[in-house]
Amino acid sequence: MLTFSTKPDVAEQQMNAIIFYMTAFGYIDGNFDFTEKTFVRIYIRQLVTARAKSAMPDADPKTRDEVINKFTTHFHEVFEQIDRGVKGLFDEAVADGEDVEKFVYAKLKLRSYEIFQSFDRDNQNELLATIDELIYADGSVHPAEKKFREEIEALLDTGATPLGDADIEVVPTKHVEVTDPAAPPRPRIDDHPFFQMFEHHYSADPDRIRQQITADLDLMHRFVAQLSAHRQAGKGKLAGKQTVADFAGQAPFLDGHVYVHPTAPKQVYDITVLGDLHGCYSCLKGALLQADFFAKLEAWKLDRSKPEPKLILLGDYIDRGMFSYNGVLRAVMQLYLAAPEHVFPLRGNHEYYIEYRGRIYGGVKPAEAINTLIGHIPGEVFQEYMKMFEEMPNMLFFDDLMFVHAGIPRDADIKAKLTDMAGLNDPDIRFQMLWSDPSTADFIPEDLQAQNARFPFGKKQFEAFMARFGCSMMVRGHEKVDAGFKTMYGDVASLLSLFSAGGAENFDLPIDSSYRSVTPMAATIRLEGGTAQVTPWLIDYKRFNDPKRNRFFATPPEIEHKVG
Repeated sequence: MLTFSTKPDVAEQQMNAIIFYMTAFGYIDGNFDFTEKTFVRIYIRQLVTARAKSAMPDADPKTRDEVINKFTTHFHEVFEQIDRGVKGLFDEAVADGEDVEKFVYAKLKLRSYEIFQSFDRDNQNELLATIDELIYADGSVHPAEKKFREEIEALLDTGATPLGDADIEVVPTKHVEVTDPAAPPRPRIDDHPFFQMFEHHYSADPDRIRQQITADLDLMHRFVAQLSAHRQAGKGKLAGKQTVADFAGQAPFLDGHVYVHPTAPKQVYDITVLGDLHGCYSCLKGALLQADFFAKLEAWKLDRSKPEPKLILLGDYIDRGMFSYNGVLRAVMQLYLAAPEHVFPLRGNHEYYIEYRGRIYGGVKPAEAINTLIGHIPGEVFQEYMKMFEEMPNMLFFDDLMFVHAGIPRDADIKAKLTDMAGLNDPDIRFQMLWSDPSTADFIPEDLQAQNARFPFGKKQFEAFMARFGCSMMVRGHEKVDAGFKTMYGDVASLLSLFSAGGAENFDLPIDSSYRSVTPMAATIRLEGGTAQVTPWLIDYKRFNDPKRNRFFATPPEIEHKVG
């Protein structure tokens, strides 16, 4: 049995690691049933008892039993949290054609690798020995357990991280400060004429929905035309450029699928950023009115010395929630058309459709938005959505801040395809930046990155990528973060994950949605004098679940929302 560290925080880490591995192996060989979970609880008590006897050899039995019971209860709660977390992986979005169980397997292997990386080699060997004890505990080893255990050990033997501090050229960047969450701003007004033109359900009546879809198609065509005009004006400007510093003094532009927005001298920028919205229209409306975006824009137009407002949307407008096409996506397109120099609608991995044998399918499973309307609108309409999604920009460089839906590309493609910033328009690079997630490990081996479309990257890989383009911070969505935001890294460059969908009592979501565990957050970034101050804040979705402030709740939907 593992010999625990005498340092309480390290010992806690070791216990959490063992509990995770027991849970992981429970799922790796099939269903994690009641008998297996009982074994884990018994094993936890045995570990706690052994540790108490070792740490308290002279204690009286009653005192020691009290300590054992206290810590057994604590680690049983840890086990339940870890079990819920692993089960939740089965609800994560995967790319079309990918097996959910294969995705979960890769995520468990990644987490195992991350945990092992947090220990020195002696403790890694002790943990492997403990895992051997666990998988042999029932007298036999399941082939999946054996394979999983061998893969973990092989990852540990891949050698040292190939990226060191000396390999990352640190480019001087602005100071970035992420503050603690602010009190949620209170909306100055409860509604705005902008929203009133499209807050209506799709009709179940064929004639009426035909009129609604005709209006939506017109909106999509105007949206794409405006993007095309921006794209044509910025065509070729990324070629030969290596860092964002190369664009100093230039006007903002869109080249292909990459926005570049240099800052103007002495100009202060007030940037509102929203992460994944996933059909949560109340979150979008609430955030825009809380940020007072419309009033700030009008004030700036009258007086250019005021902070210039910008709105950055990080993608994933559809699926999960009840108001995808007719709520969030429709509003995003209207926002961009109303203020194309101030609104930046980026593409998410859910804005990804595929065509197979003449039919359009959602490229992410499950795809509730398209599945809800199949049979109510012609398939040709989904083709138009597919074309429109392909036109959406993938990333924005706002001075030296980078905004993207998910993260950085795989190492292999960075080396092969990014000779200059124009390489960011490569289709594979763009696709990968819709799917990747940050890891707590310093470096993720290539074979672990290659297993799924949704793949991890490490701290050193992130720092090298950001330094390559002279960026100080990445703001991204994609990852369901229950707190609504999460910061990582920060030595060379910072990373902020932002999630703006969710809410325990949000009527925008189906009653059993896993997003109810999320506290939806937005962020304000103030750019001034070489400093970026980032302030997350709570979105007041409840205020806009009210039919007096949101006409989607004034009448019941006519078409039933399909879950999964």
